[in-house]
Amino acid sequence: MASQQSSADRLALLRSWMKEQGRQVIVVPTEDPHGSEYVPAHWKTREWLTGFTGSAGTAVVTQEEAYLWTDSRYWLAAEEQLEGSGFALKKDLVDETIDEWLQQRGLTAQYLTEKETDALWEGRPALPLSQIEIVPLELAGESAESKLSRLLSWMKENGRNECLVSSLAEIGWLLNMRGDDIPYTPVFVSYLLVRESGAHVLYVSDKQVTPEVRTYLKGLGISVMPYEQAPAHLKGETPIPYWRAVKNETEQAGYREAHIRDGIAMVRFLRMIDGADVTQWTEMSADRTLTALRAGQPGFRGLSFETISAYGAHGAVVHYEPTPETDIPLAPKSFLLLDSGGHYDCGSTDITRTIPLGPLTEEERRVYTLVLKGHLQLQNAIFPEGTCGLQLDTLARMAMWREGHDYGHGTGHGVGHRLEIHEGPCQFRKNVRPDTVAPLYAGQTMTDEPGIYLAGRFGVRHENTMLIRPAEVETYPGGQGGRFLCFEPLTMCPYDKRPIVKELLTPEEMSWLNAYHEKVRETLLPRLTDSDDRAWLISATSVL
Repeated sequence: MASQQSSADRLALLRSWMKEQGRQVIVVPTEDPHGSEYVPAHWKTREWLTGFTGSAGTAVVTQEEAYLWTDSRYWLAAEEQLEGSGFALKKDLVDETIDEWLQQRGLTAQYLTEKETDALWEGRPALPLSQIEIVPLELAGESAESKLSRLLSWMKENGRNECLVSSLAEIGWLLNMRGDDIPYTPVFVSYLLVRESGAHVLYVSDKQVTPEVRTYLKGLGISVMPYEQAPAHLKGETPIPYWRAVKNETEQAGYREAHIRDGIAMVRFLRMIDGADVTQWTEMSADRTLTALRAGQPGFRGLSFETISAYGAHGAVVHYEPTPETDIPLAPKSFLLLDSGGHYDCGSTDITRTIPLGPLTEEERRVYTLVLKGHLQLQNAIFPEGTCGLQLDTLARMAMWREGHDYGHGTGHGVGHRLEIHEGPCQFRKNVRPDTVAPLYAGQTMTDEPGIYLAGRFGVRHENTMLIRPAEVETYPGGQGGRFLCFEPLTMCPYDKRPIVKELLTPEEMSWLNAYHEKVRETLLPRLTDSDDRAWLISATSVL
């Protein structure tokens, strides 16, 4: 199948192949064999087939029907990208599930093998071969020896002689190693076989292993074998996601430093756009400007995800990512919704700010304030240890629910330490799923990002990254509350105060906002050397 062919052509050829092979249905997921959110080009089979570029979704094809299932973040984008492809959109949590759809037709899911994909996809990109690097102990906070020892103890307790770790982020965390095989996620394509005997094996391309890395692995009792020889049948669940979600003291300090550096870049960007003729900017030039400011910070290692730079009506497309075809100029009105982040040597960031570019309507100001109220209510919550994200998610939605607004995406996710920016096992989300009922503990890092999106008009989202830590509150004598936790905002960047309808904020919310701005000012001012940046920050964080 040539690269110039359309998605409709590829669908027709897939159906022709299915008929030859006697295959009734083919399911094409987004994930790679390692369950990654972002995948190398080699495994972007669903995107190649459908033309849909979102990071989540599953295609299902029969001779008569072809559908793409995806979540609410991508509904608007998917409808546009699927036009003329032969695929129709199915909405997660609205339409029937894939399993239900298959059962209704008496079908069983069938997937393409690697060899079958190679045969169908002419010009399929090769597997990436980035060079592997070692994370020094002063940034990791715990040695790989210690982490492997923890895993071996768990294996012994659970009667397991061998354990195949397949998640790329889990391997990176366990071995204190990073790569550059996946966009926005500094990992390397591999499997790790951990044995009770100590004869561990890393299945990875030999071309990615430097002499330094080989010596390091040898010291851990790990030999290197070709990636293709991994015994994939051994894959299984491990406790690693829960371990790496709780950040050690070194990692916590690294997050704080990363967010200070990121805050400096954000303040410089906001000051620049605040005094600019925005008609000379576009969505993509705003992205490039902010990326360049981040790149100027010490220890910057790349973006943590593709920047969402969405002006006006594009802000209502939850995961809109501008392209040369969709890029539009800014104008001195409405909002620029900017959701962005970076990887630094010491930690990762994820922040959203909704920026007014000129006069706003009363509706725009009210929506901005409703989202801010929910954001502040969650960020300042105090709760017992073991509370889950499903319970706290409601805090971010209460104010907007009273006025008939809601949003389909989760309110927050875990944040990896220079690994996956969307890290499990916890989420803030109103829908019952395993990641919404996982308990929250001190040391976990989470985002707080409610939003309101009015299709065809504008969108608003506020987002900070937060660290869960013990709350400074006394347990009531004789009570049953146990240990209480709270959130420490890691993100250091002011919210724009100009759109706020002050009458909608409670005195407590006003106090929270002013206290946060005071902390941002005190944290960033010593690092800002430019007098214009300093003056802008002082004004932006003044008492509301």
